[in-house]
Amino acid sequence: MIKKEGTVSFFRSKRAMSPLIATVLLIAFAVALGAMIMNWSSSLGELGGPDCSGITMIINPYVCYAQKILRISVQNTGNPVEALTFKVSDVNNNEINFKHNSKIVSGEVFSKEYPFERATMTRVDIIPSVSYQDKVVECDKPVLRIDELKDCIG
Repeated sequence: MIKKEGTVSFFRSKRAMSPLIATVLLIAFAVALGAMIMNWSSSLGELGGPDCSGITMIINPYVCYAQKILRISVQNTGNPVEALTFKVSDVNNNEINFKHNSKIVSGEVFSKEYPFERATMTRVDIIPSVSYQDKVVECDKPVLRIDELKDCIG
C-alpha cells in the first residue's frame, strides 16, 4: 500500500467549528423557522371562515312565549344575513332548531311565530348565516342570546 505524505497532515490541520458558534447558529435557525411558521399560521385564521363581525341585531320589540307559541321579532342593524337559526334549549340541554331561510337586509325587522311547548327555563340563541365562498354558512357565535325566555305581555 502506497501512502502519500501530505494527505494525513492536510486533514489534521483543519479546525472544527467552535461549539459556541454552532449553538448560536442553531438558535438563530430555530428562531427564524419559528417566526416563519407563526407568520404562516396567522394568515390561516383569516381564511378559515366567514366574517360575522359586522352582524348586529336588536330585539324589536319582543322575543317571548305565549300559548304554546314562540314569538320572535328582531331587527337587523348590521350587515345583511342570508338566514337565521333559532336554537331553543332548556336546562336539560334539550334543543329545538327553527330556521328561516330568506335574506334579511340591514334595517329590516324579522317577525315570526313558531309552535313550541316550553317545559322549563328556556334559552334562545339567534344565529345568523352569511354567504361565504358561494355557500350559506352559519356563524359560529349567536348574534343574540336570551338567557331566559319570558312570557309575552298582552
